[in-house]
Amino acid sequence: MRSAADLFAEVGYRKASLRGIAADAGCDPALIAHYFGSKEGLFTVVVAETVRPAGVLQEAMDRRDPEAAEWLLRHAATDWDDPVQQRRILGILRSVPDLPVARERMSQSLVPEGVAGVAADEIRLALISSLFVGVVTARHMDLLPPELTVGGDCSELVRALTPVVAAYLAASPAADVRPDAL
Repeated sequence: MRSAADLFAEVGYRKASLRGIAADAGCDPALIAHYFGSKEGLFTVVVAETVRPAGVLQEAMDRRDPEAAEWLLRHAATDWDDPVQQRRILGILRSVPDLPVARERMSQSLVPEGVAGVAADEIRLALISSLFVGVVTARHMDLLPPELTVGGDCSELVRALTPVVAAYLAASPAADVRPDAL
């Protein structure tokens, strides 16, 4: 799993091969095929293990208290502050634009059980997830002001984003949203 996650992060899904992953892991490619079925199957498991916010998002949405946003951001910041996890998330994000299975797996890993079909929750979830993807990308590209990530610490970033995430968690946007109004 580590070898696959690292290789997907380094070269992307398309360029990663089961042989390359097996060589890095020191095992036979047939062993990977036996346990995961295919490169797509392995990628699905790597995404599920790397991008795990669904449960945390659901808990924050269920809490509906003033501290939920900061709590959620501190959980996200744990991954943002971890260089290995950040690299793996970026590797998955690189695969999303041109790989339908990556987009589908990423989407599935972001949707908590019971949210699908609840329009207000889907909208809040989409906004929060988009914000998180944007933050990870902006940090990687050094687009954020340095005072928000002093020494790689996300405390100031969490403090700056808390009101925004709190507004998303508290909002009930679906009541007024119609596809033709967008």
